[in-house]
Amino acid sequence: MEFYKEQNSNIKKPVVNAKTMTVSKQTLILIPIIVALLIVPTSYMLTFAYYAFGTKSTTLMDTASKVLYLTEPNTALEEMEFDMEFSLFSMDLSFDQYKQVGGEQYPIRRYDLHFVLDDLVDKEMTSNLERTPPKFPTQTNQWLVHPAQGMPEFNSGHEWQVLAGLPDETVVEAYLSFNDLYQVIDVRSELPGIDVVWAAIYTGTEDEMLSADGDVVSPIGYPVQPDRTYWSPFRDSMSHEETFLQMLKDIQPYEELAAEVSSHKNLELEERIAFIEENGFDTYGAVITGPKREVEALKDSALIRHMKLGEVKLWNWTK
Repeated sequence: MEFYKEQNSNIKKPVVNAKTMTVSKQTLILIPIIVALLIVPTSYMLTFAYYAFGTKSTTLMDTASKVLYLTEPNTALEEMEFDMEFSLFSMDLSFDQYKQVGGEQYPIRRYDLHFVLDDLVDKEMTSNLERTPPKFPTQTNQWLVHPAQGMPEFNSGHEWQVLAGLPDETVVEAYLSFNDLYQVIDVRSELPGIDVVWAAIYTGTEDEMLSADGDVVSPIGYPVQPDRTYWSPFRDSMSHEETFLQMLKDIQPYEELAAEVSSHKNLELEERIAFIEENGFDTYGAVITGPKREVEALKDSALIRHMKLGEVKLWNWTK
């Protein structure tokens, strides 16, 4: 027993150094901090690569802009005023929307869109319009009405009275609903002295504003005037009709996103594209702009069934 005690006493016990313990604790603390510092910039780089090199930003921007040209009558966008900011796994897209009233373009809305990856999670829209079209059109509150429909919610006679009361030194925007279906080229020849800026195209659903599934749809159409804006999809277009049809096909794979960006929540693109391809491009209504006197002179036109007055500005007509 004495021998065992003597042998056991000769075994050296490990010496715990306080300094070593302190270094180990610091290492344990620094490791997650370093990892976190590496994760954040790496995540930002992946986010930037996802949007920039994966063309996601271009796709999202194209879809957002194209659907506004097709569903928001008489509007345009400016490329140089698209602002993009990237944050962790997300992108903010901001831009202004313009409307032609008379001979000038006026800013009418500001869009601020927040995407998380491909999903639009927040949309803010600030409007400068004095007369705001329906945000979620129904079967009866359209500003452009197919000839097969009954009376709209607005009173066309009252709209003509308001127009008549405006000073002659003003230019106006007006939404015209026709008494039949027409070719756009024929409409332009029948409405001299003004600009036909946007035409609503008949897609087989506008008789009752219902799709084959019974869902309420909204007007879609295209800008009629030549558009030299660099950003415009209609810039240097040889056929606005064919460009319009191609744009519908371009946004069809992203129809859910397009409906979220636009005020019109049901586009039914597959059904409407098929109808246009089979039946061509007829219009049942158009947006025009020009001097108050020239628009008022259209009151007795056999072409026009209803008129809804849009924006009004001081004289800027130089044609």
